[in-house]
Amino acid sequence: MNLPTTDDAELRTSDTASEMWEFAEDADPAQARRAYPSGWLWLTGEESVRSLLAALLDADPDARYGEDDLASRSDLSEAAVAEAIDALISLGVLVADDGAYRVNEHAIVYHAARELSAAVETTGAPDDEGGLAYLARLESVRLMLDALLEADPDQSLTQEDVHLLTGVSRKRVWLHVEKLVDLGVLEESGDEYVVGPDCTVLRWVQSLDAAVVGATLAPSHP
Repeated sequence: MNLPTTDDAELRTSDTASEMWEFAEDADPAQARRAYPSGWLWLTGEESVRSLLAALLDADPDARYGEDDLASRSDLSEAAVAEAIDALISLGVLVADDGAYRVNEHAIVYHAARELSAAVETTGAPDDEGGLAYLARLESVRLMLDALLEADPDQSLTQEDVHLLTGVSRKRVWLHVEKLVDLGVLEESGDEYVVGPDCTVLRWVQSLDAAVVGATLAPSHP
């Protein structure tokens, strides 16, 4: 699995953000966001990558893992794990080591993912689910967070605004926006929402997004 530089998708950066909005004029905003995914949206939108990364957040950095070990840890098939491994190697999270793999605990993407997961768990993830998995499980939540990556903290948003920005159906916005309120990402202000001031969860989503983009653009990893 390669990073999103294919004919179907191009990683969203400051240089390509305008192209996403041009695409959105003729398409569903959700479709436009998938065509120009942020680092956050690409990483969490790929189920195999998201699941394997979440499963590795408490891995022993000194241990070596075979594909069967990684499949067991993540509850993925070995075929799915094989695809996810390529992506995580590209991001510097995994390092190939004589027929097996080890976690690079110094990788910026890995560090940001761990901190984000911990922030979610502290704020309100259920005890039986890791923070990253809980936050990123639903596409509607992933898309709403994608729209909030560069949100103006002084801007208020209605549920209709969120729908128009993300392409998430009005019903799903209504159903799932409270998850972001519970995590402190959004705060209710009458019938509107504002970005939570100094929200740790959103700050680490932004950091993870930047780390993925940076790792994608970097020529190599240690």
